[in-house]
Amino acid sequence: MNRQSIIVFLLALITLVTAGCRPVTAPAARPEPANPAGAVVDSHLHYYDFTQHTDGFSALVAAMDAASVDRAVIFGMPIVKMWSESDPIRPAYYLDTDAPAYYYAATDLLLANALLRQPEQIRSRFYPFLGGINPLDQNAADYLELVLASYPPGFWRGIGELMSRHDDLTAFTYGEPPRADHPALMRVYALAARYDLPVLIHHNISSANQQAPIYLPELEHALAANPDTTIIWAHVGISRRVVVPTLTTELSRLLATYPNLYVDISWVVYPDYIAVDDASLDEWAGVIEEFPNRVLIGSDKVGHWQGYTDMIRQYDKLLSRLSPETAALVAGGNALRLLGED
Repeated sequence: MNRQSIIVFLLALITLVTAGCRPVTAPAARPEPANPAGAVVDSHLHYYDFTQHTDGFSALVAAMDAASVDRAVIFGMPIVKMWSESDPIRPAYYLDTDAPAYYYAATDLLLANALLRQPEQIRSRFYPFLGGINPLDQNAADYLELVLASYPPGFWRGIGELMSRHDDLTAFTYGEPPRADHPALMRVYALAARYDLPVLIHHNISSANQQAPIYLPELEHALAANPDTTIIWAHVGISRRVVVPTLTTELSRLLATYPNLYVDISWVVYPDYIAVDDASLDEWAGVIEEFPNRVLIGSDKVGHWQGYTDMIRQYDKLLSRLSPETAALVAGGNALRLLGED
């Protein structure tokens, strides 16, 4: 029996055993969403950190309730930070030490097992995405298809967060730099189109030492070559120390050109670009009003839920500048529509 067959067998066995052990519990009423126009959906949430540790679902649900978040798109962490023999501490984040990092497919299995152990009223609040792949490996699409077939139809609701160009994390991770139009990812997009699954990808628009969008053509190639694949561009292509003065201009052009493109405004793009001052908030509100169906929000928390409410409520400044209809879409309506839940 080859390695892929063993993986599929183990996934299926664990799924069946776990499903048979689920407690039968009546669904509980969900908290009222903070946004009066509709549900608040966290569209970007890592259940595990860079060592595959987590505060767990009980604490996560409590944090979501405190923040009046109705549901969340959830995924593992496809990269592990190595604990090197020379490290004086065990790194919990990719910037904690100088040790390298590596791709980690088991994050999908760990997430699925943890979610399937939860009662229905918890499971129903989460949309798991599948993304524990090496984006340089042309076996990646085959792996994703094997895992999709190993779980009940509809269990996996999307693919991601895929890691493409990602500043220091790319530099730390073994292998050549990944890119959005790598042949391995082009096969993943084709698979996603066949299964009607959205793809969430982190792909920086530039490097920490350039202000021109030098990596943008790679994303555009992927978008143009896969018009039937919904691609969600995480953080609008921005990471720490990435400064692109023309970002809103590029974003407007991309959204107008590629109807299959969506963006999430989680992580550093919000404080570093959007919520800098009233003028930046108004500028981004104008772009969002032009494309009200294409923008999502998320916490981008990584396995630990301290500060969750503040991370979600930071968007109130932006949402208050939008029309009620657009605010409802951005806060949750767009995510639910992409997931077929509208």
